[in-house]
Amino acid sequence: MLKMMLRLIVYALAMLFGAPSLVCAQEAAVATNKAEKLADMQLENVRIEEQSIEALFTNLSLSYDIPIGLELAPHDDEFATYSLDQKRGALTDLLTQFSKQHTQYTWEVKDGVINIFPKQNYRDLVLDEVLRVQINKFSVRENSSCWTLAEALTNTVEVRKILQTYGVSRSGLNFSGAYFPQLGRQFKLDVTDMTVKSILNKVIMESPVAKIWLIKRYSANGTFDIRLNARHEDISTPMRQSLPENP
Repeated sequence: MLKMMLRLIVYALAMLFGAPSLVCAQEAAVATNKAEKLADMQLENVRIEEQSIEALFTNLSLSYDIPIGLELAPHDDEFATYSLDQKRGALTDLLTQFSKQHTQYTWEVKDGVINIFPKQNYRDLVLDEVLRVQINKFSVRENSSCWTLAEALTNTVEVRKILQTYGVSRSGLNFSGAYFPQLGRQFKLDVTDMTVKSILNKVIMESPVAKIWLIKRYSANGTFDIRLNARHEDISTPMRQSLPENP
């Protein structure tokens, strides 16, 4: 009887203290599965040609509803023409093709988002530091614009400290046309202890319309910009991609 009771106690303790590890392992497995699914997304008849890398990936993101985070390399030619061309294949094939043609860039899936960024020797150190800084508390109200979020993020104490250290300021309003990109009428955000990059990734993962963020520095005057782009909420998304089925 005593042996049975001891076994039950040992089992209960194992379940109690082993549960957090089990939960973490399950969460990691789910995250890995989502990342693999996104990378293996099947695309057909992709033919995109744009002036500038940001226009290229904005087109890809909004046309195919792919969450993309883009960190631009310094001195990229904004007037050069870039293209993506693939008759049929996975998203990973398309991105690998791009990184082979433009060797200063690489990519990964992080937080369920495609992050495209310069390799270490090509990175802007200020932008890198801004993306890595930990924000203590950050929130955005419902029915906010992409501009409002980017401005609020730039005005956090943590980001302002970095900008002041390097003597860098944010560029002015950079949207054209009558429509200011929105985050979604019902979208709101309230987070703590997250990096700028993770916050941006979370936004484009959860927003129904804002699907790409980018960060860049302007070589002409040294200013920088964080920007999000979105399609109009009342315009349906072309469903031209397919995710792999669960095995």
